[in-house]
Amino acid sequence: MLQILKEQSCRDLVDLGCGSGVLALAGLKLGVERALALDIDSQALNLSRINGHLNGLENRLMLVKGSAEAVAGCFDLVVANLPMHVLSEKLSELSHLSRRGGALVFSGFQDVDKPLLREKLRQQGLKEKSWLSADLVFFGDSPTGSFTWMAVHAERENS
Repeated sequence: MLQILKEQSCRDLVDLGCGSGVLALAGLKLGVERALALDIDSQALNLSRINGHLNGLENRLMLVKGSAEAVAGCFDLVVANLPMHVLSEKLSELSHLSRRGGALVFSGFQDVDKPLLREKLRQQGLKEKSWLSADLVFFGDSPTGSFTWMAVHAERENS
């Protein structure tokens, strides 16, 4: 997200599954004019509201209980830190929330999911721009056998 915001201006972003609001708030701190944070969990939205207030960003942060289907309109930047099964389920909706030429950043999945996500991005007409990965240590064995978490920057085609 940081690299995208260094390279292009961004009026608005949507954060699906906002949790604590960290992605929406980081976007606002990095120059995004306004952010919409969505979550199905009321406790997550309350935490996002508190974090927005603590950072002096509550006037530029809108919080909505719901998922992608609760939103009409398109955004310059779409972000989502979601487990792979949720990301797979919501990818079409996330794609439609992006303006043509808009950027999308997805994280919360592992390297073993990359081939499947790559195919799903292609099916949605999204162009891969870059992939990031980081190895994280867990207590005990990882259920998937992988300790490598990933993020992808994709773009919605202009045409």
